Amino acid sequence: MGAKHPAKNIVTTERPLELLHMDIFGPMAYISIGGNKYGFVIVDDYSHYTWVFFLHDKSEVQGIFKKFAKRAQNVFDVKIKKVRSDNGMEFKNTNIEEYLDEEGIKHEFSVPYTPQQNGVVERKNRTLIEAARAMLDEYKTPVNYWAKAVHIACHAINSLYIQKKREKTAYELLTGKKPKVHYFRVFGSKCFILNKKSKSSKFAPKVDEGFMLGYGTNEYGYHVFSKTTGLIEIAVDVTFDETDGSQKEQVNVEDVGNEEAPHKAIKKLAIGEIKPIEEDDEENIVHIDHDPTIHHVSSIVSGEASASRNDQDGTQGHSHEDGGNNVQAQPQLNLEF
Repeated sequence: MGAKHPAKNIVTTERPLELLHMDIFGPMAYISIGGNKYGFVIVDDYSHYTWVFFLHDKSEVQGIFKKFAKRAQNVFDVKIKKVRSDNGMEFKNTNIEEYLDEEGIKHEFSVPYTPQQNGVVERKNRTLIEAARAMLDEYKTPVNYWAKAVHIACHAINSLYIQKKREKTAYELLTGKKPKVHYFRVFGSKCFILNKKSKSSKFAPKVDEGFMLGYGTNEYGYHVFSKTTGLIEIAVDVTFDETDGSQKEQVNVEDVGNEEAPHKAIKKLAIGEIKPIEEDDEENIVHIDHDPTIHHVSSIVSGEASASRNDQDGTQGHSHEDGGNNVQAQPQLNLEF
């Protein structure tokens, strides 16, 4: 029987980024829709705020971490003091060590075959995977969307889980603001997407049916799969039907109509790569190459964005492989899901 990962009862750090815990999970049995097999998880010891990135190969870890470290230190205007990881070769890589030495960051390793010494991130890995498994099962979403599910599970945990000792969420401890969650929708739930494309007939349907896959990272919008086009799109004018899953009995009828419409709320919010982005915080948006599995076709500035996936096989129930066409030579943050 494997050793348990006992919960950490005290917080020994005094600020964000003072200590980061890192680990990789995978390879997964199914390649994700973006061609990935691994998840790279980083947990801030102070707030327990978590970032997750997806990798085609473990060798991408060093590039991902370098980009993350530079951007995180810039966004929060503090230095990373220490990182802690297991003894995996991807973390003992000479290039990473050289970078850490240059930045003055101390690297701590757990003892081989003793994962409980890196228990903070080991527990978070397990939580993310179990949450994603439940989310995929809720509406029987194809399993090759596992990375999308993990990404949204991470965002939800950051915004919803209350830390017992300080009675605050990771989001609030990291940003100093209470999280906004009224735009949250159930992963995999049925949705109806307003079709704004030019129509070939006056009798063409005005909406496309699809299912929910997540929220924009640097875009204000929902990621949805359109059954009409067979593509993943980014849209803001979306109506959700969450009545077919176990959420059915959890709707409070007294709350209906009291919250801001989701398509209006999502126009002001984005997950962000390092820090959640709100409408009044647009200067923190980091503009990088977008997810190559999504082709963006309209401007974020207008408050509306739509997209379609490149190289989509159009079959929801089968694993999708990109044949390496979408794998970049240099890893990018949140590049593929």
